[in-house]
Amino acid sequence: MKRGITIVLLVAGCHPQDIDPLEQQPKYKPYAANDFFADGRAMRTPPEGTVPRERELDLAPPKEITPALLALGHEKFDVACAVCHGRVGDGKSMIAGKMGLAPPPSLHEERIRALPAAAIFRTITEGYGLMPRYSTMLDVRERWATVAYVRALQLSQHLPLGEAPDDVRQKVGP
Repeated sequence: MKRGITIVLLVAGCHPQDIDPLEQQPKYKPYAANDFFADGRAMRTPPEGTVPRERELDLAPPKEITPALLALGHEKFDVACAVCHGRVGDGKSMIAGKMGLAPPPSLHEERIRALPAAAIFRTITEGYGLMPRYSTMLDVRERWATVAYVRALQLSQHLPLGEAPDDVRQKVGP
């Protein structure tokens, strides 16, 4: 009995004015038929030269990797990436330890080091697997800065000794 009264009270409390007007307006769903156009389709090709608001216009990588860009990338990596991928990108973090079946990968794995910078940028932008998209948190410049910093981290762990600066080679050995 109480359940029936609850349902009646809930339904009685809903008024048409409580519904979002955008939900009530006439509209066509994607791929729906539409008699207005000769081809019978509701979906239309966007006018030439228009850009969807979801697409960012300046996605090109920076022309130069500067210390300031790397510092920005380091800052953003520490905030957005290190929580899961670890401070040095090795995939070892407190969060990664609790992710069981799908822990974040080490950014030093050969398959990730072999990725083009654009693929890393796209992963940061759109997310991948359990990793969320960061396009809502990082702007285009910050994402490219993060890619540059990831590359610097990778290089720091895989630089051949012959390519290291003299002072580093002397500290390491002959």
